[in-house]
Amino acid sequence: MKPNLTPMRRIKLSDQIAEDLCRRIARDRLLPGDRLPNERALMQHYSCAKGTIREALKALEVQGLVTMQSGPNGGAEIRPISIEAAAQQLRRFFHFQELDFAHVYALRRSLEVALSINVIGRLKPHDFQRLEANIAECEAANASGQRRIGRLIEVDFHDMLCDASDNPLLVFMCRFLNSLLRDLVEFRSESLVEHEAFGSHNVASHRALVTALRAEDADAVSREMHKHMCCAEHFMRRLDAKFREDLLSSATPDRI
Repeated sequence: MKPNLTPMRRIKLSDQIAEDLCRRIARDRLLPGDRLPNERALMQHYSCAKGTIREALKALEVQGLVTMQSGPNGGAEIRPISIEAAAQQLRRFFHFQELDFAHVYALRRSLEVALSINVIGRLKPHDFQRLEANIAECEAANASGQRRIGRLIEVDFHDMLCDASDNPLLVFMCRFLNSLLRDLVEFRSESLVEHEAFGSHNVASHRALVTALRAEDADAVSREMHKHMCCAEHFMRRLDAKFREDLLSSATPDRI
């Protein structure tokens, strides 16, 4: 009996070149603004036609790794990949998953605690000014009945903590979860009392966190953030919300 072998998919030459160029960018530690070799040099290096090189470079451009510059000195210029661009790809993946608040907060409870501990001693006076201004802005939004704006501002507080962290992986994961809360959650509850309670909790928790961070008290910071995440999950799950519907959409100020 002949073995049931699955035929291997043949990888296009342009895709192979694109992958090799990705490795080259990493190996040579190319930075935003640096250039890849011009088309002629790449054609000679890979022994292929101009169309194949252009297809490979187009693939890198679609991925957000390069931007094509025109003119005599043009070519593929390395560009930074933003967290927003990477998060957009992940949102597309989660469009096809069964995602709910329990999944988000199972991670957020631990990651936000790790983030808050990580930034102890790293926050400068201007960072505390930003955090306190955020709290005041959030309180004003809640007082004026701008509930959705208040929720957006509350998430911004956690992004500000990310700004002070030196751990890029932790920052990415926290920012991605924050983006889920912005982009994927559409509050439908008409319970004004529920929203007011949620807003009041967030303001009080953020104030307690700032106090603990100023004191550089790791135990207090960990305790306050953990309590904050548990309470936030409680409120979020009680609010009537739906996930997945907007996973393929870009973030807009109207969505939270």
